[in-house]
Amino acid sequence: MNILRTSLAISASAAVVLLAGACGGSKTAVCSDATKAFNDYSTQVAAAATNLDGINQATTDLASKLKELAGKADGDLASSLTKMADTFGGFKIDAADPTAAAGKLTEFTTKAGQAAQELASACS
Repeated sequence: MNILRTSLAISASAAVVLLAGACGGSKTAVCSDATKAFNDYSTQVAAAATNLDGINQATTDLASKLKELAGKADGDLASSLTKMADTFGGFKIDAADPTAAAGKLTEFTTKAGQAAQELASACS
């Protein structure tokens, strides 16, 4: 379970690092809000520890925030935020079968990383 939680936090941290260097121009407010959303998510996942419901809620909250931000953006930025929202929104840990979630983690991490790179590019 610690591997799963750590992987989720690393995915979010990677997005923050990419965004921190990319925010600029008229998109600064939305990109800054996205960075804050990922920072908040990392904190919530760490605080949830082995509480799967807490991790799921933090993931759902992040997806909602990213969708909200997508509504404030346009073009590539809106598209990237929507893609990230869909990626995070589609990941849920089943408390009855956490092993299955761990199996999906590689795919999730790959998608989250790609979406983070697209978002960083859209924010630059």
